[in-house]
Amino acid sequence: MTGRKKKPRRRRTTPSPSRLPDTDRAVYISEYEVTSEPILDRGYKRLPKEVNEAIERLHEESQRRPREAIPELLELIEKYPDVPILDNFLSIAYSRSGQREESEAMVRENYRRNPDYLFARLNYAQICLARGDYNEVAEILEHKFDLKLLYPNRKRFHISEVVNFMGLVGIYFFEIGERDVAQKYYEVLHQIGGGYPITRQLRKRLFPGVLRRLHLRLTGRA
Repeated sequence: MTGRKKKPRRRRTTPSPSRLPDTDRAVYISEYEVTSEPILDRGYKRLPKEVNEAIERLHEESQRRPREAIPELLELIEKYPDVPILDNFLSIAYSRSGQREESEAMVRENYRRNPDYLFARLNYAQICLARGDYNEVAEILEHKFDLKLLYPNRKRFHISEVVNFMGLVGIYFFEIGERDVAQKYYEVLHQIGGGYPITRQLRKRLFPGVLRRLHLRLTGRA
């Protein structure tokens, strides 16, 4: 009797610059598995079943019904302060409900308490990017512009992690004048996450106005 054949893992290649902008430019390829399946850490798995179910529900509610989600998120964070995804959802809910100052404060608090949590890094880096503090963006990412370098012990990343990381890094390089490097990130993003907001943000920077329309026509998306 033979065992069930395992499905081959889906792998993506991700081009990333290996040096800072003020040094010689180098681009290399690293590989890791990209999945659309949830990636749960050990702390998340130890939570009660009803809390896991609430987290899954609040992922959507923080975006679609943010004002209704905020009280429940605050209650859960008080009970489970070491679950950074709850802080992330709360910052989203504040932002979607127009409470920008509260959202930014939550982003900063999440990064202060959970500096290794990827979305805590990315959200805080976005704040720094918006105010033009590019050195701080590089510091937050430890000058590592590849997920495998930033998290060497991980072999799998969720598609949302990959897209938001590469999108932010692509925008970072565009803003510091490294357009060619930014475009390399966009080329990969176009293949794996073309519908994500941050991909559109990078595309608008790279192909504004007439250039954008020409790019869309050449790629068959006009």
